[in-house]
Amino acid sequence: MTLPFAFLLGLAVVFGSRELIPPIPGNGGLEQLLPFAALLGLPSLLVASSSWWLRQNLIKGRRGRVPPRTMLRISTLATPLVLWLLFAEGGYGDFVERWVGGSHFATNMCLMLPVLAAELPRIALGITTIAHCEIDEEIAGRRSVSREMLPGALELWPVVRVAMGWPLLLVMPLALLGLVLDALALDRESYVFFLGTTAGSTLSTLAFLGIAAALLPSWFRIAFGVVRSLPEPIGTQLRHTATRLGFDPKRVLLLPTGMRAMNAMMVGPLPVGRFLCVTDGLVRALDADSITGVVGHEVGHAKRGHPGLLMILVVLVPLLLTSPLQLLNLDAIDVTTKALFAVTSLLLLLTVVRTLAHRFEHEADAASVHALGAAPCTRALMVLSRLAVPVSHGLFGRVLSLHPEEPLRRESMRRYESEPGFRAGFDASGRRLRYGVYAVLALAFAGAVVTWISEWRYERVVWRFHVGDFVAAKRFVAEVGPVPPRWEKTWKQLGEELAAALELAPDAEDWQAATAALREGAWRRGVEVLLSSGPAAARPWFSLAVETADPATELQRAVHDFCHAASENDTERMHDLKQAVQRLGIPKELLPVFRE
Repeated sequence: MTLPFAFLLGLAVVFGSRELIPPIPGNGGLEQLLPFAALLGLPSLLVASSSWWLRQNLIKGRRGRVPPRTMLRISTLATPLVLWLLFAEGGYGDFVERWVGGSHFATNMCLMLPVLAAELPRIALGITTIAHCEIDEEIAGRRSVSREMLPGALELWPVVRVAMGWPLLLVMPLALLGLVLDALALDRESYVFFLGTTAGSTLSTLAFLGIAAALLPSWFRIAFGVVRSLPEPIGTQLRHTATRLGFDPKRVLLLPTGMRAMNAMMVGPLPVGRFLCVTDGLVRALDADSITGVVGHEVGHAKRGHPGLLMILVVLVPLLLTSPLQLLNLDAIDVTTKALFAVTSLLLLLTVVRTLAHRFEHEADAASVHALGAAPCTRALMVLSRLAVPVSHGLFGRVLSLHPEEPLRRESMRRYESEPGFRAGFDASGRRLRYGVYAVLALAFAGAVVTWISEWRYERVVWRFHVGDFVAAKRFVAEVGPVPPRWEKTWKQLGEELAAALELAPDAEDWQAATAALREGAWRRGVEVLLSSGPAAARPWFSLAVETADPATELQRAVHDFCHAASENDTERMHDLKQAVQRLGIPKELLPVFRE
C-alpha cells in the first residue's frame, strides 16, 4: 500500500497551475479544450498498450526488448504532463471559473476531476500490467503461459480496490475544505478574518486539520473498503489481545487486498474513531502468536501517543512557524537564497521525521514487549519487516528508511525485557523527548502569537476594508503611520482601493452598504479613469467593481486583469487579456483602449 506518486504529482500540477498560469477570462472555448481533454486518456492508453503487448509475449513464450515496466514509468510522468497542457493550452482554468459560480467546493471538485479522469483508469490498468510483469519476471521467457492462467479482472479486483483507496482518500480533505470555505463565505466578516489575517488563517487551518483528522478513520474505511469480519479463529485471538492491551476489540478490522499486502496500521491521528487495521495477506502469512505481536506493536503506537507527537512536529509546529516567517520579508530575498532555505528546511524536516520514526518503532516494540513479552513480538516484527517493509542495507536505503534495521530492533527488545537499567534509561529518554516536543510547540506558539499581535495593526485595516467598513479602515490607516518593507506593496494597493471606495461610499460601515454604492459606480468610474489616465490608474476601481459584482462577468474579469497586469508591468499578459476582451466583445465605451 503505497501513495500514488503520479496522482500526487498531478494534484500538485493542477493546484500549482492556479498560481503559475492565471486563467485568461473567455479563453477556454470548447474547440480549444476538447483536444487537450482527450489527452487525459494518454496515460491509460500507454499502460493498456503495454499490458496488451506483454500479454501477447507471455502467451507466445517470448520476452520483449523493452523492459515491460518502462511503459508504466512513462505513464506516471504522462499524467502531470497532460494535466499541465490541459491548463496551459486548453484553458481548463477558465472553464472552472465559469462553471463554479464562486463556490470553493465546486472549484476543488472541478480541479480534482481531470486528475481522477487521468489516474483512476491508469491505476486500474496498471494493476493488471504489474501482475503480468511479475509473471514475466518469474518465467523469463522460458515457457509460454495459456490465456486461462493469466489473472483475470475478478481475481485482481481486490488489488484494484485497494489501489483506488488512496485517490478516494485524498478527495475527502479537498471536498471538506471547499465545504468549510463555502460555509464561512455566508458570513463576510468571518470569511475575511479567517482567510485574510495571519491569526485567522492559522487558527482556521488548525481547526480544519482537527476536523479532517477526526473524520479520517471513517473515510478511510469507505475509501479502502475496510470490513469488520476477521477470519476465525484468528479474529477471536486478535480481539482478545486488543482487550488485554486496553484497546477496543470492536476496532480491530480487516482490509481485503486479495492477499497482495502484508501490513498492519493504526488508522487515525486522534483517539476519536481510531482503529487497528490488518490486511488479509498478513492474517494468512502469520501464525496466531506472531500476529498477536503485530497487534501489540501497533497498539503500542497508540498507547505511546505517537500519532499526536508526529502531528505536533510535522504539522502544528511548521504551521505555527509560517507566521513568524512573514516578518522576514521573503519577497525581497533572491531566488537562490529562497531555494537554499527551502531545501534546508525540507532536509531538516525529513531528518526529524526519520529520527522520530526510528524512535517510535523502538517505543512500539517496547510497549509490545511490556504487554506480551519479547518472543511473539520479535518473531512477528521480523517477519513483517521482511515481507511488508523490506529495509535496504545500502547507504541510500538506510538514510531514507523509516524503520530501524532488524538487528537493532531485536537487540533493543531483548535488552528492554531482560535489563532493568536499559528499560529505565529507555523510558526516561522517552519522557525527555516528549518534554522537548512540548517545549518546541510552546515556542512555536509563542512566536506565532507575537507575530499575530505585531501584524494586527496592519491586518485589521485589510479586514475592515474587505468587509465594507470603510470608515473604520480609514481611521486605522491614519493610526498606522509608516509601514515595514514587507507591507509596502500591499499597503500601496490597499491605499489606492480605499481612496477609490471612499470617493463613492464615504459613510459605508458594512458590506451591504458598500456593495450598494460600488456595484454600479465603481465600474463607471473605472471606465472614466481608464480612458483618461490609463489602465494602471483604473485598477483600483475595477477591483472594487469585480469584488462587489454578483458574480463578475468574464468581460469584467478580463478588463480588471488587464489593468492589474498593467500595474505589474506584465506586457505579455496585457496582450493576452486585450485579445480576450476583443473575443468577448468590446464595450462601446472601451473601444479606444481595446480595439486593434
